[in-house]
Amino acid sequence: MPRIEDGGGWKLSEGCRVYRYGMLTDPDCDLLSGEGIVIQVTRVRVLSLPPGEDNRPAIGIQFQPAQGGWDFSAPFVALLIGDRSYAAEIDQALVFARGGHPIVPEKLASNQHLYELPSGEKRFYRLRFPVDQSELAKGFALRVTGLHRNGEAVPVPLMKFE
Repeated sequence: MPRIEDGGGWKLSEGCRVYRYGMLTDPDCDLLSGEGIVIQVTRVRVLSLPPGEDNRPAIGIQFQPAQGGWDFSAPFVALLIGDRSYAAEIDQALVFARGGHPIVPEKLASNQHLYELPSGEKRFYRLRFPVDQSELAKGFALRVTGLHRNGEAVPVPLMKFE
């Protein structure tokens, strides 16, 4: 089970299930809630990777704010393995719900430095990191660094996965 450090009003729960993204995966999903926003963290481990395919780890971050004023900006998320830190690259950005209702996923540009997080929307970001996915086997941590509310940085607790 993952855990958080210095929760500061944030709560972590596990057990949500996600779709398989069209490939053979073993998804794990957890919900971090607090400060008027729910953050879903999905770790996708590819079990059978064809030769030549991208073997970098894929981690999904989905935001669902309770009200407006939120945004997600570069540097987005840091992956910590041992004493090394890696910056996220947004591989895919999607809107899954609008006005509280599911929609056919709508693609957003994946090369923006700032994404608004409108109230009533579920926005999903698939992140890639410049390491081999096998490096996550002994544990890692995620730090959401780019979450802001009304222009102010919102500290999100460090999430540790073992």
